[in-house]
Amino acid sequence: MDIAAVVLAAGASKRFGGDKRLHSIDGQPMLAVTLATYRLVFSEVGVVIRPLEPAIAALVREAECRVVEAEDAAAGQSRSLAAGVQAMRHADALVVGLGDMPFVAPQTLRRLVDAVEACPGRIVRPTCRGRLGNPIGFPASMFDDLASLDGDMGARRLLADNRSVALLPVDDPGIHLDVDRPV
Repeated sequence: MDIAAVVLAAGASKRFGGDKRLHSIDGQPMLAVTLATYRLVFSEVGVVIRPLEPAIAALVREAECRVVEAEDAAAGQSRSLAAGVQAMRHADALVVGLGDMPFVAPQTLRRLVDAVEACPGRIVRPTCRGRLGNPIGFPASMFDDLASLDGDMGARRLLADNRSVALLPVDDPGIHLDVDRPV
């Protein structure tokens, strides 16, 4: 099964007070740390950014990932998600993660890939200590629905349908840790 990753990194970092993608985590830009983890598991990673961001695009290329520009990223996370899905439509499934979540463990990504393969046609979402987290696996059968979402709610409407969601318990608090303020 061809499972690719999409990392959403087109946000404006309004609560952060600067470009959090470049914020240092252990001496590396946060986005670089996140992408290095994804590259340990996925042979293909598409990274969604805003247009005209040469420094971020260079960072993405240096991580050996594909730059995906979301022309309408300002319209909300769902438009960034749609751009990522459109760019990676050739895959059988996508694992969608967030650029500001550098603490997700590689083992969690591997387990998510295994669960996506074992649950064809279903969304796979990790949980840790009873709390839902990210990243999330989506089958190709949901790509059209993902590409048609609007606003800043991402895929929440699709995730609300519990019949199509398989939960994956993991022991990884990193699935809850997004960086919204400097650490």
